[in-house]
Amino acid sequence: MTSALVGRMVAFVGIVCGLVAIGLVLVSGGGVGALHYADHGLDIAIVVGLLAYASYLPAEVGQDTAGALAGTVVFGFYLFVPAALAFDHLGSMGAAGWLGLCTVLIPAGGAIVAATEHAERAPRDLRGVAMVPAIALIAVGIWLPAQSGGASYWDASLSGHALGLLMAIAVVALLGAIALAPRLPANALDYLAAATFGLVEAAFVHAAFNNLGTLGSGGWLEAAGGLVMFGAVVAGRLGLLARHPVAPSPAL
Repeated sequence: MTSALVGRMVAFVGIVCGLVAIGLVLVSGGGVGALHYADHGLDIAIVVGLLAYASYLPAEVGQDTAGALAGTVVFGFYLFVPAALAFDHLGSMGAAGWLGLCTVLIPAGGAIVAATEHAERAPRDLRGVAMVPAIALIAVGIWLPAQSGGASYWDASLSGHALGLLMAIAVVALLGAIALAPRLPANALDYLAAATFGLVEAAFVHAAFNNLGTLGSGGWLEAAGGLVMFGAVVAGRLGLLARHPVAPSPAL
C-alpha cells in the first residue's frame, strides 16, 4: 500500500466522521435538552456540501488540494463549539463534537498525499497581501460582542478565553505564514486560512437566517473578514492574484 493511498484513506475516515457528526448529539445538559448540528438547516447544507467536495481527495480525480481545503473548512467549523465549551464544560459535549474534531484527518490526509506525490508549491502571488485587511478584521472582531449585547469572543467560552485564544492564535499563525510563505510547505497558508474561515464563520452560520439580528458587531466582523480572506485563497488558486512583471522603461 502506497503512502498516497494511506493519505486518501485517512481523509476518507475524516469525511465519514464529519457526516456522522451531523446527526448525533452535540451538547446535552444545562436544562436546554440535547442540541444537534441537524437542528440548523444551513449547518447541514454547508457541511454536507463541503464534505461532498472534499470527497474529491479520496476519489483521486485531480482535485486533491481543493478537496482537502473544503474539508479543512469543515474542521474549522467543527472547532467552534469545543472551543466555546473548553475547558470546564467539555463533559457536556456529545459524540458530534468529538467526531467533528476528527475531520482534522482530511487536511492530514491531504498533507500525506501532497508529500508523497511531490505537489508543487503554491505560486507566489498577492493572496497574502490581499488577506491582511481581512485578518485585521478578524483580529478586531475578537474583542467585540459575538452576540448583540453579549460577551466578546474573548470572553465567549463558558470557562475562560479558549475561543478567543484560538482565534488570536489563528491570526498570529496567518500573519506568520504570510511572512514565511516561501519557506513553508506547499499550500500551508491556504490550509490555515481555510481552517480559520470555518471557525470564524460558525457563529454566522448558526444564526442564519432567522436569528441574524442577534449577531453582534464582532460576529459580523468575523464573518466578513473570514469571507474576504477565503475569497483571496480562491482568487489566488484561480490565478487572479498573479504578480505581473513590470515592463522595463524604454531606453532614452
